[in-house]
Amino acid sequence: MQYHFDFAPIWANRDLILDGLLTTIGLSALGLVLALIVGVIVGTAGAAQRGALRMAAAAYVEVMRNIPLLVHMYVWYVGLAFLRLPPFWCAVAALTLYSGAYVAETIRAGMNAVPRGQGLAALATGLTGLQALRLVIYPQALRIVTPSLASLASQLIKDSSLASVITVAELTYEASAIEGQTFRTFEVYITISLIYLALVTLVTWSLMLVPGSREETVQGLSIKGFGDA
Repeated sequence: MQYHFDFAPIWANRDLILDGLLTTIGLSALGLVLALIVGVIVGTAGAAQRGALRMAAAAYVEVMRNIPLLVHMYVWYVGLAFLRLPPFWCAVAALTLYSGAYVAETIRAGMNAVPRGQGLAALATGLTGLQALRLVIYPQALRIVTPSLASLASQLIKDSSLASVITVAELTYEASAIEGQTFRTFEVYITISLIYLALVTLVTWSLMLVPGSREETVQGLSIKGFGDA
């Protein structure tokens, strides 16, 4: 039995693929930005001196990352249907809260990797606590964890494909629609696999080019939980 590849139907539906790609990029970009914001806030709480903040951050991380992303999607789309959120924003919320937990743990580890004396020295110069974080601690911590954040960004892009189950017309959803019309299963999924590969590689390499990122430092970061910090 021989299979004859025919990419002509895929090319004929290139507009759908492009629309799906743009939706995937928008969904991933929003999810990543919001996950970074959530992750920095929760990660900072996890590295704080106060035990209550660390416990709250630990609870958030454990709850969010131990529930499958698909369940997060259904909670927002079905469980919270009374909010009448568009499917796109349901997917953004799910990606934000889920990925934000992983970002938080990465940020916490990066902050703990910065010598404590750096923060004390910043305070001794007259900086406030927030200024010390913004001007001294965060810049060093973010450089340290850049490779880990690049990995999380690539994972988020791939995770965005789960938004197809709640009718978000992203790349995987459009690919499924094209496959249903043309029955060119191999051609459709080979095409979107190559697109995902190119997109994830581009994002990962772009983040890895950030000056000062040090993968060898990340490999030595603490992998303890919040409660052990």
